[in-house]
Amino acid sequence: MNAHKIVTFIKYTLVATVGLTCDMTTLFMLVEYAHFPILLATALAFMVAVIVNFNLHKRWTFHDTSHNLKRQFTAFFVISIMNFVLTLVFMFIFVDLVHLWYVLAKIITATLVLIFSYIMNRLWTFKKIHVKGKTF
Repeated sequence: MNAHKIVTFIKYTLVATVGLTCDMTTLFMLVEYAHFPILLATALAFMVAVIVNFNLHKRWTFHDTSHNLKRQFTAFFVISIMNFVLTLVFMFIFVDLVHLWYVLAKIITATLVLIFSYIMNRLWTFKKIHVKGKTF
């Protein structure tokens, strides 16, 4: 992995942390102050985090200038759903089958999902497309 990819991965990790903070803050505010049901608040907080993460990754992590927002956001959202499913699968495996402590299982899971998410978004969502000498 070259220096540029390492810096990009570090940025990706920082943005993921910002996204988690947005998710948790939104969830807390909706439940505690707006009195939303927890599941509805969780879904809304997830959407806020996806939107924040997408925008930060597009502009800061990957410096993407393409205007194909619909395709990119759709890809990003699909990967976010895949991340959620992978989290459930890994947590089941590590906690129920391997019998790891759930906190350790979550740390391992979060690391694996972060790597998967980074690779998928770099190769699919924010992939540079070259056509006739132009980069999109």
